[in-house]
Amino acid sequence: MKDISKMVLEKIEKENLIPIPRWHFVLRRSFMWVLFVVNLVLGVVGMAIIIYLFASNDAITDVSLVSNFWERIIFIVPIIWILLTALFVWIAYYNFKHTEGGHRFTAFKIFSLNILITLVLGFVVYISGSAGCINNLLSRHIPYYSSTFDTRTMVWMRSEEGYLAGDIQKVDIFQLELRDLNGDVWVVDFTGADVKPVVVLEEGERVKLIGEVTTDSIFIASEIRPWGGMGRGMQEN
Repeated sequence: MKDISKMVLEKIEKENLIPIPRWHFVLRRSFMWVLFVVNLVLGVVGMAIIIYLFASNDAITDVSLVSNFWERIIFIVPIIWILLTALFVWIAYYNFKHTEGGHRFTAFKIFSLNILITLVLGFVVYISGSAGCINNLLSRHIPYYSSTFDTRTMVWMRSEEGYLAGDIQKVDIFQLELRDLNGDVWVVDFTGADVKPVVVLEEGERVKLIGEVTTDSIFIASEIRPWGGMGRGMQEN
């Protein structure tokens, strides 16, 4: 044993080898754990938003909003969020696999555990109401988020078919000014419109409209729904 230690020391001196300090390994292990936690959290947030987008998409419960099966799939399934969440889960799995002790678990166990944690915590975040807040925050501060990530935008930004959504800018008697999700400004006449009980007609509120376009910037609304509504059934309660 002494001979081996002596040989090692001689080799270190001869080749001018510099021992790697212990803090280097500690930092590396800590970094892998941080990456694992960060990606797991991102996966949980992604799952929560996926559940929220499914639950609040009128196209699921209101068949009048879609005309065929493929249109329903396109309008309902948040494909980009699903892909991002899958990526976060995979990166979390990879990071955990390379943590100290991670090699003791099979790939199937690690991946299954990551998916289970993501599903459970994602549902918890959703029922807490945080998913909707996060999604709204992203849509208001990230350009093109709504048109790219939020499938409800595809459902409700079809003014030529009688569907419109946006943020209320000003409210007058039976008329309001609306900035739609593309940034265009509309004058909305809601005289005689069916305004759902949970709708708040105030500046800054985001709403969904059913009606018809009369000119390039005037929309006659027959129905006004809350942006976060979960379909015709809930809104009529």
